[in-house]
Amino acid sequence: MDDRQIKAQYQLQTCLAECGLHSPHGLRVLEFGFRNGLFLRACRDAGLHPTGLEIEKQYYDRVSRGHPDLDLILYDGLNVPLPDESCDLIVSFQVLEHVASLATTLDECVRLLKPGGIMYHVLPNYRSFYEGHYRVLWWPFLNRAAGRVWLKILRKHTPYYETLNIVKPADVRRAMHKHRRTIEIISLGRKEFLDRFSAEQIAKVQQKHLRTLLTALLRLGPLKSPLIKTIAACDLYYPITLIVRKTPHPQN
Repeated sequence: MDDRQIKAQYQLQTCLAECGLHSPHGLRVLEFGFRNGLFLRACRDAGLHPTGLEIEKQYYDRVSRGHPDLDLILYDGLNVPLPDESCDLIVSFQVLEHVASLATTLDECVRLLKPGGIMYHVLPNYRSFYEGHYRVLWWPFLNRAAGRVWLKILRKHTPYYETLNIVKPADVRRAMHKHRRTIEIISLGRKEFLDRFSAEQIAKVQQKHLRTLLTALLRLGPLKSPLIKTIAACDLYYPITLIVRKTPHPQN
């Protein structure tokens, strides 16, 4: 088993645990942006019924050839060709910062979820101190224009930056507000950040200056807990982990 397969299994186990899905066998899972198909493969091997959506034809063709038994859909990035309330679990990993419209994609997720179903999306938090695509330190107050200037100062800016959605937790809250009567936001990632804040997770941080800073926080003894909780409370954590349940009955 190679590192990518191990990562896919870890993603599945983490997703199920954080969504509180302890008996997932038979669940219908939809993944936005399946890329190499290994998360779908892990789902199938675990007894789930996965379907994958992909906008990039090269990924779709490659996974179709390598995993002909998987249910794959090449789509336009906006309207998902599946019926209402057809999914138990909808997931994505580092995808929502790339979609044409964050609001439209989340609208589709709400439409597709069965009552009681859950969506689980992991994506960068641009209110944090890290930009993962360029692996650089980030400033939480930067908007798109200021972020462009910052990357140019670092001599890191490329046209790829212009394709990214600069998503912050407040943006996700606004996108979900219209669905407040039919969904429950379980988490935006604060608790998950706190639970994962460990030496093992910090060792995986690829930006060396951020890794040094986080390691220093870890060694602050009794000051560590209040500081980390303050970071989380101010939405400075990374990444956003959006967990939403569709309520069985609309709320008043």
